[in-house]
Amino acid sequence: MTVSAPSPQLAVVSLLPAQRRDRIVDFLRRHGAVTLQQLAQAMDASVSTLRRDLDVLEADGVLDRTHGGALLRQQHYSTFEPDPAAAAELSPREKRAIGYAAAAGLAPGQSVIFDSGSTVMEAARAALERRIELVAVTNDLAVAQLLGTSALIRVHVLGGMLRKGSNTLMGDEVLSGARQIRADVLLMGAHAVTDGVLSETDPEVAAVKRALMQAATTRRLLVDASKFRPRAFMTICALGEFGEVITDSGIPAPALENLVQAGIQVTQVSVA
Repeated sequence: MTVSAPSPQLAVVSLLPAQRRDRIVDFLRRHGAVTLQQLAQAMDASVSTLRRDLDVLEADGVLDRTHGGALLRQQHYSTFEPDPAAAAELSPREKRAIGYAAAAGLAPGQSVIFDSGSTVMEAARAALERRIELVAVTNDLAVAQLLGTSALIRVHVLGGMLRKGSNTLMGDEVLSGARQIRADVLLMGAHAVTDGVLSETDPEVAAVKRALMQAATTRRLLVDASKFRPRAFMTICALGEFGEVITDSGIPAPALENLVQAGIQVTQVSVA
């Protein structure tokens, strides 16, 4: 299934090759990993030009190439996590389109768990725009604040300890609260999807996501194509525990084939 959605325009600035390569390195320092498509969105350069830049930086010993992107060499990738502001910078059009598709699949009156993260935030924003009645549950303060602006959405916040540098509530209180509910739908993100396994950089984050999964009847995974990448530190679950994956048309062909062969419903959004 393919879904199209409106997308915001990004401002681009022409850069000299040396400036562009410096910016690529800065992206990697801030994000841990980056795809060619993400770089192309942020810079006034073609994918072929950026591919050559990555080749030069790899030859200089700065980074390691991956399928469709790169990792900064000698950075502890498996436990590296960008701050929320940095994460929101990457693939904004894809995340917006994925959120639009996720919200379109919600029915009035449903109870919905909104996980923490920039892609799920876009789903919350799109649900708000639909102006439908929902019962929302979340452990993300920013998501709760956004949904709370609607008179049609009743918001339940799973209490806990605020994770440093983020809007996410963590800890035993969140786990206990999740055990008390049974929601219709879970909209969840993940740091990485690798060979049919979801993973996160932090054990507490992974534990919360597992608890949210157990609290929902229907589970939908919201991940842009860049999330199909090397495995992070802590396993969440097998991908087969989700009934649907909503991603963008840039998903690597092998990853898409694995999803289809596993019998998982895949919704691909297209970005203009």
